Amino acid sequence: MRISFGPFAFDPQSRLLWRDGAEIALPPRVLGVLEVLIERSGDVVARQDLLDRVWKDAFVTDTSLAEAVSFLRSALGDDPQSPQYIQTVHRRGYRFLVTPTPEPVVEPGSAGGRPGSNEGQTGVRLGSDHLRSIAASGQLRSIPAPGQLRSTPASGHVGSIDELDADSAANHVDWQLVPWIAATLCAALAIATVWHAATAPAPPEPPVVRAEIRTTAGTTFDAGPRPIAISPDGRSLAWSACDAAGGRCAIYLRALDALDARTLAGTDGGHSPVFSPDGRWIAFFADGALKKIAVAGGAPSVLATAPDPGGAAWAEDGRIAFSGSAAAGLSIVNGQGGAVQALTTPRRARGELRHRDPAWLPDGRLLFTIASAPGADLPGELAAVQTPSNDIRILRNGVTRGAPTGSGYLLLATPTDLQAATFDDRALVLTGSTDAVPAPASDGAPRFAAGASALAIVRSAGDAQRIWNDGADAAPFARLSSIALSSDSRHAAGVIVENDTADIWTVDLGSNALTRLTFGGTNVSPAWSADGQRLLFSTRDAAGVFQVVSRSIVDRTSAAAATPAAPAHAFPSSTAADGRVALTVYNEGRTAIAIVSPGGAAPRILTDGPFDEAAAAFSPDGRWLALESSESGRTDVIARSATGGQRFSISTDGGRHPRWSEDGRSIYFDAGRRLMKAGFRPEEGGAVGRPEPVLDRAGERVLAVAPSGRVLVERRPPADTAVLILQWLRELRERLPLPVTSPR
Repeated sequence: MRISFGPFAFDPQSRLLWRDGAEIALPPRVLGVLEVLIERSGDVVARQDLLDRVWKDAFVTDTSLAEAVSFLRSALGDDPQSPQYIQTVHRRGYRFLVTPTPEPVVEPGSAGGRPGSNEGQTGVRLGSDHLRSIAASGQLRSIPAPGQLRSTPASGHVGSIDELDADSAANHVDWQLVPWIAATLCAALAIATVWHAATAPAPPEPPVVRAEIRTTAGTTFDAGPRPIAISPDGRSLAWSACDAAGGRCAIYLRALDALDARTLAGTDGGHSPVFSPDGRWIAFFADGALKKIAVAGGAPSVLATAPDPGGAAWAEDGRIAFSGSAAAGLSIVNGQGGAVQALTTPRRARGELRHRDPAWLPDGRLLFTIASAPGADLPGELAAVQTPSNDIRILRNGVTRGAPTGSGYLLLATPTDLQAATFDDRALVLTGSTDAVPAPASDGAPRFAAGASALAIVRSAGDAQRIWNDGADAAPFARLSSIALSSDSRHAAGVIVENDTADIWTVDLGSNALTRLTFGGTNVSPAWSADGQRLLFSTRDAAGVFQVVSRSIVDRTSAAAATPAAPAHAFPSSTAADGRVALTVYNEGRTAIAIVSPGGAAPRILTDGPFDEAAAAFSPDGRWLALESSESGRTDVIARSATGGQRFSISTDGGRHPRWSEDGRSIYFDAGRRLMKAGFRPEEGGAVGRPEPVLDRAGERVLAVAPSGRVLVERRPPADTAVLILQWLRELRERLPLPVTSPR
């Protein structure tokens, strides 16, 4: 018996839910929750009762139940703040607010006619008159003439054919009649089927459903730009999440018809998951490599080195496009493994530093983002590459990432929102206007995954707060990125991005006064002179090339002075007391360390091999450099002599952004969310003991470290929720129709 409430009908026996006659597909346990609530309509059902009934012997938490109720409310269109069907009773459970009505049972065959009649039914009845007509035509010779007697072997009954009804006649006909009866039945059935198909109303489209997806208890989505992925069939989600206690990340997998996720063993440190086209594999980055693992489980395998990951995409033909180096283009590797081939190369003459975030189009061409400034804070250009010619076409500016939907639209992430644009993937042109995609609040560029039937967007848990670890006010730093502190801890500098410009601002740490230093253009990578009187930074010229300049903070009206002999695409990171400048330079697809002497001599490249080195910092005495290096296959912190020769490993499990202590006896560096400190004694062989954590708190990220050990951190509520939107493309088409002239 079906049970009705509002426009809905529920069948407890088959566990099916309909709305206005259209079935709503829901996971079994969500339907189980609905069944229990309907059974006890009007009563408060305790959470534990629901868990015991629906999950039985499975070990789950209240989070699984909350997700099921949220999913059910979305399907019913119920508002938890003003519920019509399901009410949350604080600290007790849930109550079904309406009284369901049983529906009468309709006997098969009774619809459209009297019970027992043939009205409203589709079928063929063969009577004696019809049989006579067949016989008269000469098509049936073994039927006795009317009135002729025939005995039935089974019963011995003797009668005439006129006394037989159609069913009896069928039992007495010769085998030659069978094909004609079958043909007549088939013809009637075909006519009935065609008539039914022509007159039946079109089934309603499935509803647009929004539901919350929560990470496993005690974990949060990792802070990277690509933490979540949707399988090609839209039935599974994969995400990278980090343990709140230790900060270690891994890949999690959840089917949409299940309410709990599972960890993929062997994916420690993993992030940026990508499904294979058949949904059986997941590629991800970990330990300086691109890896893959079977969804069913097993040991991961390494496909390629990737010390500085920038996204990956898996094509239908099995190829994986990925970005693995801070100064390189896209590469291709087969999903089965093998040699890695370079696909694109940043065009230095255009000011391109890196190609990242690949996404395959249906015909095998690639979308990607051209980064024209270091770091992830600045947007780039969305481009497409046409293989095998490798011709590159620019589609749009101001984009951090683009994702095709395969249905005439592109999703475009900007530094502030998620937009949709109509797109002709054959001509590689945007064909109309754009519209913002309704998305949960995010602080910075949206973190999302898109499929043909589902869209998942990670929800920001709240506004970020910037503070000093000693509790002092850090309000002037609210909008700054790439923050650098002077060696005397009296000033700070950073970048503020607005629209397509990036300018340098300074902060007086005594008065907290925020002052603008540059006006317009792209200005990045601030670094202080040793005496704290000048600021070095890189500015992009009209040709798109970054040049290193310096400006006095005492006389702000003075013109910026170019650093002598600095190479193109160079970014300052540190200065020594004698005037030497350490630069990160983009050199033939690699980042390298270069030292510029104060006398104007040609820069000296320090990098020794085919690996990336960057972010060098002079020790207080100028004898040593602490820097990032991918020589080990992942990005680690090392210390090396500023004149060449000795090299010492500092980090033991990956590290970035090295800074020196005031006395030069310790090196601070970032390792994930943790701030680490390693002792440094070159006379004793380099690093002393294992690095120790200085700061390790969930939801906190280190922004800057003063030589005195004072730390500026960003505190952000951990993100543990994503919004899943099913049938999102139908909603998008209503708001942003495809252009009529678009050649689809």
